[in-house]
Amino acid sequence: MNAGDRRDRAAGLLLGAALGDALGARFEGMSAVRAERLDEVETSGEELRYTDDTVLTLVLAEHLVEQEPGSGIRSQDLALGFARAWRAEPGRGWGGSIGNVFRAVLAGSEWSSAARSSFGGQGSYGNGAAMRVSPVALVAPTAPEAAALGQRSGEVTHAHPDGSHAAAVQACAVHLALSTTPGTAFDADRFLDGVASCCPDSRWISLLERTRATPRSSSPGEAAERLGNDVTAPGSVPLALFAFLRHPDSPREAVRFAIAAGGDTDTIGSMAGALAGARCGATALPPGPLRRLEGAARLRELGSLLASG
Repeated sequence: MNAGDRRDRAAGLLLGAALGDALGARFEGMSAVRAERLDEVETSGEELRYTDDTVLTLVLAEHLVEQEPGSGIRSQDLALGFARAWRAEPGRGWGGSIGNVFRAVLAGSEWSSAARSSFGGQGSYGNGAAMRVSPVALVAPTAPEAAALGQRSGEVTHAHPDGSHAAAVQACAVHLALSTTPGTAFDADRFLDGVASCCPDSRWISLLERTRATPRSSSPGEAAERLGNDVTAPGSVPLALFAFLRHPDSPREAVRFAIAAGGDTDTIGSMAGALAGARCGATALPPGPLRRLEGAARLRELGSLLASG
């Protein structure tokens, strides 16, 4: 992959994630989303504003830009970055439980203690770590290293294994999507084999097998019924993967499929958009919505910085 292609794919990864987030935010919590409603949002002249999903993705991307190559993540600094963004932008649709983690960090708690403070000491098993993890795929040399770095970034706020393993799965999947060649035949089974090989957890391997077993012809509603569409990590990451497997060569259709399934539409749309954007690049994103996307220039800039780091 030449430098220009890598920059385009890196920008596609971040812009696709933000676009899925911003488009999906209009429909969060709906049981299903009709195509006409999606058409209206895509063609509206209004700015497409992102949610906490992209706020945290930006924080992680900026944290990675600041690191020396190969140095990974400084967990306490990253936790503080997340918490300060939460405090600075309260109107971004934050989940309720994450506020407890961020308040503890801002009060001086060590990140691991703060992460364990949720859900009776178990930590969160929500999809918040997976939704923001995609930038790590741009700095990890291999898919297994992306999974390990993704899990480490997830543990900063999500102490429950489901929360951090979901981040590992999504990070590995995005790295593998970056490694495919757009315009060539996409082998979904080989892709899922690659994701499973990065996953140390039998529960998540089982979830990946459920994704594989879902008929590729499934409608968004059928896929949601089989795989889930809620705010938990196990109930959302498989659907985002499936949306990408259904439309690997069209970021627009991958995101629309994810959103049409209803439920946690912004986060599932964001994860699907990151995957399809990583494979297809920024040039394949729908130009109309992209022109209206809040923060697009900064996302593109961060993608370029991470791609050349």
